[in-house]
Amino acid sequence: MVQERSERTRGRLVEAGAALFDRRGYAGATLGEIAAAAGVTKGALYFHFASKEELARAVCEQAERLLRLVCADLRASSSPLQGLIDAGYWLVDALGADPVIRAAFRLGREDTGWQAGSGSAGPGPQPFAAMRGFHSVWAGAVRDLLAGARRAGELRERSGGLGPETLVVTAACGLEVVFADGCPAEERARRVGALWDWLLPCLVPPGAAGGYRTRPLAPQPA
Repeated sequence: MVQERSERTRGRLVEAGAALFDRRGYAGATLGEIAAAAGVTKGALYFHFASKEELARAVCEQAERLLRLVCADLRASSSPLQGLIDAGYWLVDALGADPVIRAAFRLGREDTGWQAGSGSAGPGPQPFAAMRGFHSVWAGAVRDLLAGARRAGELRERSGGLGPETLVVTAACGLEVVFADGCPAEERARRVGALWDWLLPCLVPPGAAGGYRTRPLAPQPA
């Protein structure tokens, strides 16, 4: 019972921290405000997190866990390339609804002197090695799904090397820039669908693009 209460308190602190980091950035959010937003004392906050940096890391780690769970589910339920398409839809929805995801991206952009998280490094050269924080994690997830599509024979032969990876990872990471400030759900779906309508013929063998769904599985929430 005590452990459950402690875990709930920690969860509230992570959520409150994410909301304030999202709105004010790392420098602008104070531990006192975060504790008040979570409905706990500063002493309770310090019981769980020794510093603001430690809390920020916990926010980014939660975002990373969520992303990895989503990508694992997508790999299990569809082809790697379809999973990559659906991961883009998940991301833009999360940017609209989940302050933890938004905060993780913002913390990664800000020069706070620390890096939160690390993308999974695949074999060979890493053209996005300079990415920091959650941008690196998201780029790594995209690379993993794209590599899975290549192993599954979903990509056309000439789509080997760094060209397709550079194009797809750049486009996928750009989704955060385009949609971070909010966008109606219908417009998000329309724009992501248009992106994949254009990208797919460049990636798959001639005539194969029609075998993939470039629209979300269900209507996007308002």
